[in-house]
Amino acid sequence: MNGRAGVTVAVVALLLVAAGPIAATGTVATGGAQSEPFTLQQDGIDADEVRMDVALRADGSADWTLEFWIRLDDNESEAAFESLRDDIREDPANHTARFAERMNGTVATASNATGREMAATDFSVETERQSFAREYGVVRYTFRWDGFAAVDGDRLRAGDAVAGLYLDDGTRLLIEWPEGYERTSVAPDPDDERERAVIWRGDDTDFVDDEPEVVVTAASAATGSSPLLIAGAAVVLLGLGAAGAWWYRNREPTADRPGGDGTPAAGSGGGSASGTDTESPSGSAAETASAADSSPAGTSDPASDAAAASAAAGVDTELLSNEEQVLRLVKERGGRMKQQAVVEELDWTDAKTSKVVSGLREDGKLESFRLGRENVLSLPEVDDGIVPDSADEDE
Repeated sequence: MNGRAGVTVAVVALLLVAAGPIAATGTVATGGAQSEPFTLQQDGIDADEVRMDVALRADGSADWTLEFWIRLDDNESEAAFESLRDDIREDPANHTARFAERMNGTVATASNATGREMAATDFSVETERQSFAREYGVVRYTFRWDGFAAVDGDRLRAGDAVAGLYLDDGTRLLIEWPEGYERTSVAPDPDDERERAVIWRGDDTDFVDDEPEVVVTAASAATGSSPLLIAGAAVVLLGLGAAGAWWYRNREPTADRPGGDGTPAAGSGGGSASGTDTESPSGSAAETASAADSSPAGTSDPASDAAAASAAAGVDTELLSNEEQVLRLVKERGGRMKQQAVVEELDWTDAKTSKVVSGLREDGKLESFRLGRENVLSLPEVDDGIVPDSADEDE
C-alpha cells in the first residue's frame, strides 16, 4: 500500500476536536496524540483515498457519505479487505454503533461552536469492490446531519460546522447543493467544480479557520422572480406553443398561395392560365423538407433520443426511484452504458451512483464489468441481442 492517506478503516474517528469547531488533525482536545491524521483504531487496513461527500438539503440538513478506498494490489490487501467485508456483513449494527458514537461527539462539538441545534441520524455501512484502472475495496458510511448548514430565508450557508477541517493527501471533500439553488460564494476557490457541487483535495488545499464556506441561494430569490410570476410565464409560454403548433398543422401549403395576392388556391378550383403544374414546386419543397426532417434522425445523439423517449412515454423522472432511473437510462442506451455516463446524465455524485449500482447488482437487476479504465453497466438480459463478452462473465 502506498499509505498516501494513512487511514485505518474502522470506526471512523474522522473529525476530531481542535482549535475550530472541528478539525481532523493528529491531536484530540484531551491532548491524546495520534500517529497521523485520520488515524482510526482497529482493522489495520490502510486506505489509499478518502472521499467525503456532503449533499445539502433545503432545510439545512445534509446527507453525508464517507468512503474509504483501499487499493487491492496484492493477496495480503485482498485478504484483509475481504475479512473486514465479512465482519461488516455479519454485524453491521456493531460497526455503525461505534461510528455513530464518534460522529455524535463530533456533531455535539459543532453544535456548541455554531450555536445551532444539530443531530446525527440514519447511520449505515456497506462495502463493495470497484474496478477502474485498479481494483479497489470500498467501505462506505452514510448518515444524516441535521442542522449542518445555516438557513437564512432562501439562502443556505454551509461549512462552519467543519471550519478548519484538515484534508490529508489523498482526501477529498465534495459539497453539493440542492436542485433549484444557485451558487453565491465559495471559499476557498475549489480544486474542481460540477454543475451543483464544488470539490477540494488535500493535495492542493488547506482550509483556514473560517473555511470551507459555501453559500447558495434559491434560484427564484436570486433572480428576483416570484413563484407566481414564474408560473404565469410558464402558462403564457405553453399557450403560445399550443397556438404555434395549431397554426403549423393547419396552415395552407405555400403552393396554394402562388403570389400571396389572394388568387384562388390550386386545390380550390383556380388554376394556372398557362396550364403549368403549380404543384411541382410544392412537391419538390415537400420532398426537401421531408429529407431535412428525416436526416437528423440518423445522426441524433443518445441523450436527445433518451429525452424524447421519456417525453413520449409521459413519465416524470422525478417520480422514479434512483434504481428505476438507472435501469431506465441503461435500457434507453440499448442495454449497456458506462457508469461515468450515468453520473453525468443524472447529475449525481460518484458515491451516490456507486451506491445505487451496487444495490442493483446485489438484486440481480444489473451487471457490470471493466472495459479499459471504465466500469460498464449492462442489463442481465438485453432484448436487442447484445451478447456479454468474456469480461462480463468474469465479472
